[in-house]
Amino acid sequence: MDPRIARTRASMQTALLELCREQEYADLSVSDIAEASGINRSTFYQHYADKEALLADALDGFVESAAAQLEAEKLNAPDADPRAMIQKFLEHVRENAALYRTVLGPTGSPVIVANLRERVIALALSGLSQAPRRADSPPLNIVAAGIAGSFISVMREWLSMKPLPSADRVTEWAWLTLTGAVTRPETAPVD
Repeated sequence: MDPRIARTRASMQTALLELCREQEYADLSVSDIAEASGINRSTFYQHYADKEALLADALDGFVESAAAQLEAEKLNAPDADPRAMIQKFLEHVRENAALYRTVLGPTGSPVIVANLRERVIALALSGLSQAPRRADSPPLNIVAAGIAGSFISVMREWLSMKPLPSADRVTEWAWLTLTGAVTRPETAPVD
């Protein structure tokens, strides 16, 4: 990609994320984003069809840079604690809580949620492929989809809480949810 295009897109992505810390995503216009980026509306439309496409690109960019950082810190190594990766992501979500409340809320963006779900599935598959499996385990793609759905649901509930609990606390909640927080009594033998 041409460096000028990359700079312009990065500028728009940064402006969007900064604006979302100050006001609701739904209230932002393309003009607001263009002005904060130091470009005009026609330049915006040369790069993105609408603000949702920009948001998807900005969040994808974050996930890619977070994945690179996780790799550099060896947080995604087979012997690493998966909670470190979860916490890193949740810290980003907490820093951008207003944006994620909008995106994951009832009037949010199905496109963004679908992209996020696919990213979480890919990360889960990466970790699951290294883990030992039981003989009767479901296919990995089914397990990864279950993890993604559960994780996104935990994020939605967390973002609706006031005051917003810390990323540390929610990391533990998510981990317990994913690994089984409910204990079951021993099954009585059938006579």
